[in-house]
Amino acid sequence: MIEYDGKNYVLKYNMKRIEMIESVTNMPTLAEIKRTGGMLGLLSLKTYIAYAIKEEGDDKFLPPKKGVKIAETLIENNGYADVCGMVLESLERDCPFFFQAG
Repeated sequence: MIEYDGKNYVLKYNMKRIEMIESVTNMPTLAEIKRTGGMLGLLSLKTYIAYAIKEEGDDKFLPPKKGVKIAETLIENNGYADVCGMVLESLERDCPFFFQAG
């Protein structure tokens, strides 16, 4: 869970969100994870948060601009590595099809 400005937020991924993220980053998700060993580039990391964040208990995703602002604050306060780990854990939880053994 993410706390920001007195509210709780969660990351939630699905195929549609991943398609949006891949369109912005111009990189397939699994290719980027494998290429970087899970340590996403800063721009990609912010994008993975901006397009997947929603207020806890709400069905609507936040506008990406607000998501980027929260992502930047998260990275500054919690550190890059912790935020990367949070994104990867959420991806594994929500998109297990990326991590199935072939």
